Order: sequence, then structure tokens, then C-alpha cells
Amino acid sequence: MTQQSQETTHTSTLFKRIIGNISGGDNQTLLVCIGGLHGNEQAGYNALEYLASHLDKRLFNGHFVAIGGNLQALKEKKRYLQTDLNRIWLNDLIDNIPPDSEISEYEELRQLIEVLRVIPHDTYKRRILIDLHTTSAPNGAFVVRTTTTDDKLAQLLEIPVILGLDKKLQGTAMTYMEQWNYETFAFEGGTIGKENSANNLTLGVWRIMQALQMTTQPIPNLEHTLGETIRTGVPNYLNCEYIHKIPENSTFKMLEGFGNFDSIEEGQLLAYQDGKEIRSPYKGYILMPLYQDEGNDGFFVVK
Repeated sequence: MTQQSQETTHTSTLFKRIIGNISGGDNQTLLVCIGGLHGNEQAGYNALEYLASHLDKRLFNGHFVAIGGNLQALKEKKRYLQTDLNRIWLNDLIDNIPPDSEISEYEELRQLIEVLRVIPHDTYKRRILIDLHTTSAPNGAFVVRTTTTDDKLAQLLEIPVILGLDKKLQGTAMTYMEQWNYETFAFEGGTIGKENSANNLTLGVWRIMQALQMTTQPIPNLEHTLGETIRTGVPNYLNCEYIHKIPENSTFKMLEGFGNFDSIEEGQLLAYQDGKEIRSPYKGYILMPLYQDEGNDGFFVVK
């Protein structure tokens, strides 16, 4: 397989759970953002650091909490150490996390839940959670919608919105937080290791804050790629039709050269698994082709 992709950064080398906690005014809106649930996707963490340090608290109206995800994996620049932290947000596990677990991600999850429980959710009329990510393939800016997503906010990002994917992935943070009466979605900001990915995430969250009337502070002038994919003709809304799951202990290798939203044909050769050809079951667009060592989802097909 290809060498694992990593975020390039000149920002953080020391990671903390609470990146920022800003509140003021009488706006009854709570915005919680999580960055770095996958440790090789540092752009989300960096974007939240930028927001926490550049937002003018004197102009802020509402409550913004920025949270670091898998801190140990971020330090080691790995997607995860033992298990995928964004696949274990399950009630049965969260209610019974063993205090002496040797699985690093279980401790990360316990700490994340503790932080989230401290936030005074019930004092706000509107609660929104955005989970920030990047992908290992090019052109990876898009929204993963849930049943609670406000489409008006998603459309501000000028990137494709993926429907139905939330129901096909088990144990994600965005799905878990819906039961806490949050509007949730995942914001994929671009390619792992590209500086404009962090910029996309920063500007996207800032746009949402402005739309929620949480700040009147002008959006910073950062180079970004928001809007580029839609301008090439990719539809605004796409349905997730298929996920290629990689069985445990299988060897999976994606064919080189695929980017997010590349058109593919039914029956087209996409990858090899344990030496056997893997072909697309549908015509559509490929999403998140796997070009890193870790991960159990080989690729997605949307249409």
C-alpha cells in the first residue's frame, strides 16, 4: 500500500483537549467543533487553533467550544493507535468503558465524553456540532450530512453534500451527538497534508459563525479551494450508494490516480484486495479512495 499520508504543519506540536472556549453576548447558539479524531488529519486541529487565537472575543456573540480529538494519535501522526476513534461512539461502549483499558482510543473517548458532558447544553436554544476531517485523496472538500443537518449552513461551504453516508458508518461522533439534540455534520476540508485544507476548514467554520450571528468580524483572507469542485460540474447533493469494506487482515491496494469525485463506470477496476480485482458495482463518482495504510473503508461510490 502507499505510504501513510500525514498533515504537514508548522503549527502544533503540543496538543490539548480544549483548544478554545469563547463565549459572550446573548446569542443562544452553541457551536462545538472537534478536530483530529484521526491523528494523521491535523488540519482540523490547526483550523481550530487558528479560530481560537484569531476570533475577537469582544465581537463574539454565542458560545464556541473547540475540542482536540485523538491526542495521542495526533502526536504520532497516525490515523489511530489501536482502533478508529470515529467508529466507537456507541452507547454500550461509552456506558461501559473499562477504567484500566489498554486501548488508547477508549481513554480518548472517555475524556472526550467527559468534556462534552461539562458543556451546559441545556442553556442554549440551538446546538451544532461539526466534526472536521481531511482525506487521503485529492479534491476532498465535502459535507457528510446527517438527519439533523441544517442545509442552509452546509450550502455556505460551497462544496458537495453527501446524503446517506451517516447511516452506513457506525459509531461516528456526529451520529452519536444527534441524541444530545445537536445539529451535526462532518466537514471534510480537503487533502491530508495540503495547507489549503486547514484554510478551507477555518473559512468554512467562520462563514457558519457569521451566518449564525456569532461574530461580525471579517473573514480572514486565506487561500482556499471552497467552491472549486461544484464549479467543475459535480452536483451539489449526492447519495452514498456503496462502501467497500476491507475485511480484517486483508491486503487492499487502491489503483493510483483517483481523486474524490472522479467519474467511474460500473465494472471499472478500482483496486486489488488479496490479489483479486475489485470493480465498481455502480456508475457514479468515487469518494475517499484509500491511499493510507490505516482504515477499513476502501472507497465509496456516490451518485
